[in-house]
Amino acid sequence: MRKIPAPDAPKDMDWAEDSAAKKEERNWGALDHIREANDGRWLFVYGWVLVAMTVTFALLFLAGIVSWSWHYLVSERWHWLNDQQLSKVQSVIFSGGLGAILSSVVQKQISKNN
Repeated sequence: MRKIPAPDAPKDMDWAEDSAAKKEERNWGALDHIREANDGRWLFVYGWVLVAMTVTFALLFLAGIVSWSWHYLVSERWHWLNDQQLSKVQSVIFSGGLGAILSSVVQKQISKNN
């Protein structure tokens, strides 16, 4: 059984002349290329997931504000929420929960780009 050397081990180790070790060392450039491609794919997918989540939360926040405003601005004939439901929508919107989540996600992503 061979011992795995430390990263700062001298190059004259007995495994340095092994053909499998030389072949692996020749492939390091290709492996770096594969790793960089995988990182790029991951960042691309992560970016789109983040955009989708941000848009979803923004639309929910906007829909809540529009629904809440609608019930205060139009005649009661046009209402579809009862007082308890309207109160719940108001508490979610103005408690800061949904807005804080949206703001937090956007601020984190903006700070990563700087």
